[in-house]
Amino acid sequence: MNQSNDLHLPKYGLFHSVLSDLIPPPPQPRKSRIIFLGCGLKIHFPWKIACDRFHSAAALLKEACSGFPVEILHPENPYENPEELVRYLDAELGAGVDGILFFHSAYTAGEIGSSLGRWLLDHPTPLMSWAWPEPGNGGRNEANSLTCQNFLLNMWKAMGVSYCWTHQPVDSTALAYLVPFIRACHAKQAFKKAKLLHAGGSRVVAFYDGEVDELAVSKTMGCRFDRVDLEAVHQHAMKVVPDSALQKLLEAVKKDPRCHAVSVPDEQIIKTYRLGLGILDMARTHGYLGATVKSWPELFDCYGCAIDGAVSLMNDYGFCVAEEGEMNGLLSSLALQFLSDGTAVPTMMDLTIWKQELNRLGIWHCGASPTRWLRSGTSYSATRHSILENGDPQTAVGMMIEFLLELGPITVHRYMAPKAQQWYAFEGEFVESGLEYRGNYGLMRPTMPDDLGTIMGTIFSSGLDHHWSVGYGHWYQELEILNHFLGITKMESVACSKPFGLSK
Repeated sequence: MNQSNDLHLPKYGLFHSVLSDLIPPPPQPRKSRIIFLGCGLKIHFPWKIACDRFHSAAALLKEACSGFPVEILHPENPYENPEELVRYLDAELGAGVDGILFFHSAYTAGEIGSSLGRWLLDHPTPLMSWAWPEPGNGGRNEANSLTCQNFLLNMWKAMGVSYCWTHQPVDSTALAYLVPFIRACHAKQAFKKAKLLHAGGSRVVAFYDGEVDELAVSKTMGCRFDRVDLEAVHQHAMKVVPDSALQKLLEAVKKDPRCHAVSVPDEQIIKTYRLGLGILDMARTHGYLGATVKSWPELFDCYGCAIDGAVSLMNDYGFCVAEEGEMNGLLSSLALQFLSDGTAVPTMMDLTIWKQELNRLGIWHCGASPTRWLRSGTSYSATRHSILENGDPQTAVGMMIEFLLELGPITVHRYMAPKAQQWYAFEGEFVESGLEYRGNYGLMRPTMPDDLGTIMGTIFSSGLDHHWSVGYGHWYQELEILNHFLGITKMESVACSKPFGLSK
């Protein structure tokens, strides 16, 4: 069902075989239930043809969704009776209705539109309208699908019902619009019930754009999170993670053929991975779908390690983690995680080098990227924290996993702090480059919807946050749909033709 992602990262990270023997896979969202409805009128249009068309559309949708965590449900035939339609939806509501795809099989009575609209006001649910272009053959109008769509969308707009629409044939060309809608329904459902972990309980000191308004996030997305003190996480890890598990991971890091160098003490690797395994165990125990970790200064100063190598490990394993106490960063990554069913393998990074003359943007972070991102044919290094080494190489701690990032399509996304009620995103691709900074680095060529001048103009003139979630694949359209139904506003783009601008 992956229509947006034309790059396939390795299915597993470098140390998966060892990790999977140590701890069960992390929790995943439940399957989403998508209702496929249709409409028509027997008295005006050929009913058998309308039913056959409905069944063909349902079969196309089911085939496209195979392998993705959704279930497509539909009645036996399109509806012409609005009361029967509402009874069907009410019967499905107990098990969950996570999205409605409405197919204009043939023209309908207005009561179908108004009754569905009223139901949606009581039970807000993502809605997509699908009509199809009819061939003009000089004969009778046998469906009037376009007019039916026009008719019902007018009602839904008047009633204040949110929707999206497409006008595509009943064939594979429609999937470019249907599949992103289905993915967005799943992501919205996953957010609605998600429970997350905030290890450390707060943002890093003076990272003001890492602050989060917990009630605003809960209201908009539905998710909630537990704030747990770092010492409590540490004590849990000491209790549940045996030394033998850490020794196996240590050996895996050193013995992997893609390892270029290990320049961090064993003790620091063990401390880092102990925290990571402890967080994974907490996720399994409490059902967390993601976590953020206040990664400094306490871990540096009090625990003698860095979380980055563990973040890399956890993201590789399918458990979405952001650093620096960044709940907004975690939410931004989770959107890509849920939309892609994990194939984007997202993580949080910085925008660090603006190569204006080349129309390129360097994207970097210290060393927490998933090893599934390791560029083909290159190696990694396990190191101390390179920024700490700038200050004092003797006291710097780790571990970081440093490497060049895989070439291919990416999406960069952010929910703005503190309320996560605004978003901005752009697509690009990582292109050939060297490792311009130690850590994890990729050089991006922008593709859409904005050029690099507009991207940087929007970020700087609008004063946007400094952390950005990056995931592999193209997911902009899915983000647009998801955020539309979450009620999150897209930031207005600000064009910039030169490296200068004014605050917006």
